[in-house]
Amino acid sequence: MSSTHTAVAMWMLTTSDGRRLADIRSEMDARRIVHTLGITQLRGPFSWDVVDNQGRLFVAEIKHRSGGGGR
Repeated sequence: MSSTHTAVAMWMLTTSDGRRLADIRSEMDARRIVHTLGITQLRGPFSWDVVDNQGRLFVAEIKHRSGGGGR
């Protein structure tokens, strides 16, 4: 079946404290958003340890996902 929308690669941000933000347009935008969450330290290629302005520590991770049907 044909799809009425164009498949677009999007990014998603999730945090270990339960926050989730989907449909981020680019990897660069996703990385910028992570850095707005607090003081960051790179943990892996797509994850960071973050300390927010209230001193809470959590992990933030970005993932690439396809916007059109997939697995």
